[in-house]
Amino acid sequence: MESSAKDKKPRKPAKMALVLLAAAIVASIGIVGYVVYDNTFAHSSAASLTVEVDDEVLLDYIGMFEDGRVFDTSILDVASNDMLYPKSMGFTMREEAAYTPFQMTAGLYEGEGATIKGFALGVLGLSEGDQTTITVVPGDGYALDEAMLETISLVETIPATEVMSGDDYNSLFGAGPAEPLKIAPHYKWGWDVVVTSVVAGTVTIKHIPTVGEIVYPFGDPTYEEAPMGWACEVEGYDPGADDGVGEVVVRHLVSQADVYTLEGTTYDGITFLISSIDADAGTFVIHKNNSDTGYNAELAGRTLLFEVSIIYITR
Repeated sequence: MESSAKDKKPRKPAKMALVLLAAAIVASIGIVGYVVYDNTFAHSSAASLTVEVDDEVLLDYIGMFEDGRVFDTSILDVASNDMLYPKSMGFTMREEAAYTPFQMTAGLYEGEGATIKGFALGVLGLSEGDQTTITVVPGDGYALDEAMLETISLVETIPATEVMSGDDYNSLFGAGPAEPLKIAPHYKWGWDVVVTSVVAGTVTIKHIPTVGEIVYPFGDPTYEEAPMGWACEVEGYDPGADDGVGEVVVRHLVSQADVYTLEGTTYDGITFLISSIDADAGTFVIHKNNSDTGYNAELAGRTLLFEVSIIYITR
């Protein structure tokens, strides 16, 4: 049976509008929800990137030795706070503007723009926001040059007679031509020497220290602005016979506490630090710097720790 026109109820416009509005709201929520989800997913994908070879990485770092002393950092607050972050002997404070995050190429440890191998590889696998400590073993850090090491006896015996050319005498003593019986301070040890002969351009000098005398052959440790070296005590002196060489016995007043905390300068201007002391063998080792090549005795051949915070990764 067909229904008649009078059986149909008329639609109310207000109710119809509410239905359409509700449908529109549901549709718009779906669209907004998709956009929010899509953007969140994109951000999550970026944040989940891990460092790969050739990525550009922006990071902050604190470079330390195993004893906790800081040798370098990209962070001003660390550089300027010696109480919380004690510094190594070679630490140098830079201008404030120089303390900015460090940018590097991950995995690049050879050629232009490279960092040391252990650091270049140590950032691989890290993500933005990661904070960790990278340990760089000596073989992956700054190479050790054995030629820059010198072993010295804690109790050193020195010939009391020294022979050199006239030119070397003038250069070492800076006192003009040598003359017999001329007395001058020794170019290294500082005690007096006397010229005993000048023959055919060859100069012979005799050391004349005093037993118990304290000398400073590697710089003045009492100089407040830049203390260098350490004290040495003359323990014995034998001038030898008239034609004999004789000897001077000197004790270096250094200890284990001075390893990597004490530096000095040779008479010809080479800086160095004490890198080890072997009390049983009665020796210590000095490790020399080379300013021409940038060789750094404090860093070479040592385990290094880098506390890093990854800021940004660019692929």
